[in-house]
Amino acid sequence: MSLAEAHTASFARVAAQSLTAILGAACQAEAQARPTESPSSSRDLQVSVFFTGMAFGEYILAMEEATALGLLGMPPETVGEPEARDELRDAFAEVLNTAVGEAITELRDAYRKLTFTAPRVSHGPSRYPDVASAVCIVHTPAGDVECRFYLDAMRLDLATSYEEVVHALVDSNRTLEAANRRLQEQQSQLVHAEKMASLGVLAAGVAHEINNPLAFVDSNLATLDGYLDTLISLFSVYERLAESLGHLGDDGVREHLSRIGEMQETEDLRFIIEDTNTLLEDSKSGLDRIKTIIRSLKEFSHVDGGEQQPTDLNKVIENTLVLVWNQIKYTCEVDRELTPIPDVIGNPSEFGQVFTNLLINAAQAMQGSGRISVETAVEGSEVVARVRDDGCGIEAEHLDRIFTPFFTTKPVGQGTGLGLSISYGIVKKHGGRLEVESTPGVGTTFTLRLPAAPAASLAEAS
Repeated sequence: MSLAEAHTASFARVAAQSLTAILGAACQAEAQARPTESPSSSRDLQVSVFFTGMAFGEYILAMEEATALGLLGMPPETVGEPEARDELRDAFAEVLNTAVGEAITELRDAYRKLTFTAPRVSHGPSRYPDVASAVCIVHTPAGDVECRFYLDAMRLDLATSYEEVVHALVDSNRTLEAANRRLQEQQSQLVHAEKMASLGVLAAGVAHEINNPLAFVDSNLATLDGYLDTLISLFSVYERLAESLGHLGDDGVREHLSRIGEMQETEDLRFIIEDTNTLLEDSKSGLDRIKTIIRSLKEFSHVDGGEQQPTDLNKVIENTLVLVWNQIKYTCEVDRELTPIPDVIGNPSEFGQVFTNLLINAAQAMQGSGRISVETAVEGSEVVARVRDDGCGIEAEHLDRIFTPFFTTKPVGQGTGLGLSISYGIVKKHGGRLEVESTPGVGTTFTLRLPAAPAASLAEAS
């Protein structure tokens, strides 16, 4: 026996009891219900209660209107009269409410959160779509009453309980959180990979920039070594002269003085003394250049877990120009217009990666030679940095995709297509915007906008 059949038989039993108790008619329900393909009935009077929630369905009493009048003790000729139908509605609504109140106890044991409508009375044969249902007959002195019931099994398959829906949502949320963590890890890996790619591009140029000062420092040291040998020899003669002054005659003194004079002419001691100072100054300058390059490289490659701190964008730009200088100096002239600006809160290493990408892209956009302009300013509450070039420009159809990962207009093998995408993500993460304007054949301007650091943040950092 199906669920619909069992529940319909139970419904018929309590409906018979309600008819007997309320209308005073001796009524008897059949012992078993039979399945039907639809709850539709050919009887011309139906009283029904619809329910919905974890499932939906309907309890239906179907009978001939003359049978209903007979149960109320009203003459058959009143069929169809408004006053008679009002009495039918009130009486059988009470009967059905009482019966459903008893029958629904069993249904609620299986399905919670059910909501019921008020009884509805309709006249004429009913038409329902095909749905698994059942019917059980209640025999009365005035005629048979059909007790019909259906339950939408499809709705039950979709959600059998409120808890299952909640658990499914919780599981989905956990899955989304795990996916979000994986995306963040992958983004971090992409940023690191792009930084390593940038370091690879910069490595040869940085090596060349370091090699130049190292070369003349090495040459200066070799020259100073020769100067030192000369000075040591001269000092040795001075020592012998000092010794001879104590026990030699005038001839011995004159001999050593003559030797000193010859050395001064031969070795040009005055030039050695003057040139030594120059060599030392040049060497110190070269070493300072090397230290600057190494410091800039360390700041660029520093990995600090995204630590936020007050950052001077002018300093970041200067350090970045040191690093990329060898990549751009042969094709570009660089104009700096760095005005005093407030600090921004962020990661200096990540800002350095942004300017590295923008400057190298600007240099690669040059056809032959050109000019790059780097400027900073304050506009309202924002710190603004612009990198402008007079290169080939970007076609209009590419502007909407310029920050898309892996999109590049460079030849195969030149660039990963991640530089601008990662730069855009870095700026956005810091609460800023990276904008682009370009005209083919005229040039391109990238504008970086960041919120100025609040005074409270600067005070806390200091």
